[in-house]
Amino acid sequence: MSQFFIYALGCKVNTYELESIKESLIALGLQQTFDVTQADYILLNTCCVTNTAQSKSRQKISSFQKANPNAILIVMGCYAQGFEKEVQEHFHVQLLVGTKNRHQIVDYISKLEKESQISLVEDVLNYHVYENLKVSHYSENTRAFLKIQDGCNNFCSYCIIPYVRGPIKSRDVKDVLEEAKTLLKNGYKEIVLTGIHTGSYGKDLNDMNFSDLVEKLLQLDGLYRLRISSIEESEIDDKLIYLLKTSPILAKHLHIPLQAGSDAILKLMNRKYDAQTYLQKIQKIQHEIPQIAISTDVIVGFPNETEDDFLKSVEMCKTIGFSKIHVFPYSSRNQTPAAKMKGQIHGSIKKERVKTLTALSDTLMQRYNQQFVNQEVEMLVETIDQDIAYGHTSQFIYVQCKIDTKKVFKNDIIKVRLIQIHQDHMIASWEESK
Repeated sequence: MSQFFIYALGCKVNTYELESIKESLIALGLQQTFDVTQADYILLNTCCVTNTAQSKSRQKISSFQKANPNAILIVMGCYAQGFEKEVQEHFHVQLLVGTKNRHQIVDYISKLEKESQISLVEDVLNYHVYENLKVSHYSENTRAFLKIQDGCNNFCSYCIIPYVRGPIKSRDVKDVLEEAKTLLKNGYKEIVLTGIHTGSYGKDLNDMNFSDLVEKLLQLDGLYRLRISSIEESEIDDKLIYLLKTSPILAKHLHIPLQAGSDAILKLMNRKYDAQTYLQKIQKIQHEIPQIAISTDVIVGFPNETEDDFLKSVEMCKTIGFSKIHVFPYSSRNQTPAAKMKGQIHGSIKKERVKTLTALSDTLMQRYNQQFVNQEVEMLVETIDQDIAYGHTSQFIYVQCKIDTKKVFKNDIIKVRLIQIHQDHMIASWEESK
């Protein structure tokens, strides 16, 4: 029986897409292996959101070819889509697939030979059809990712993703609900809604938006927790805030990218809000749901970012009190407007700003977690190592807890008391329910 090995770089969407291909290959009669040297086929889903991600994609192609030179190599995803010629010039890849036509991999795989050099990469900028890949099971995850849309229309000046993913394409609501039901039937208790621009769901549909979809999903029997992976502040409407406030199923955590606290930089970034608009939305959410966790992304060292601009980002983060800040040094992408801007920032300045904001993130995380000390919460057990369980709360607080392995198992929901903050997680105590 032929064996295949899969590896995903980048975001949750890439993981989802590769899991879907995996299910199709198993249905075809192939067997998954976790040893790349034993694989007849190697499938790599790539990323190019930053220079680092693109470099990792190249490194993985090279390392997999060295580890198993006899395997058929299939490279797919954003790097393949945006840099088709680069891949073809540097590597002998038997099948190259971009960010569409993934379903055709199954049709081609039996036809591929070592000498093959086939590319299914096509233009996606004018492609408006959602490719309906499906997932029913994850080989390693306790939480199930559910992809609801693809593409992005925002064209932030620093971002390559709209060029390699194309415009927004929403998945049919019936397909979303059916897949959610299948995941629940297969034992998943937490579903994470994901997409390239998740909150844009429904903008290309006539009768559905993101909060409408969330409301429908919350009505499904057997769903313990529904989590939103990332969403723009403009897409959080009053209905979604109401659902967050009233539904115990909807996770009390939102990841809302800020990117910068300076209006001048936000404008250069082509973001669709100013700092005050963002702040007002966050404060409204915090007023309605006082203990909600709000994490964010911030880019430092964007072209023309002065020290004053950077300090505005720092002050905005302090004012809001994020539960976590994901800090990214600006990464120039050749196809984007920002790459052509004057005023590029030196790497040493970026490094210092990353260091400053990362330290602030650590402080804010501990401050946020402090309010939960001595509180009883529920956690979903995601992994168990000897007699220690690890998992997340509704607020996405990472928890470790000593348990009885005869009574607590992976994917269980247990009540624990948070007793201590330890770096990036909290220590909890567990007692068997009487």
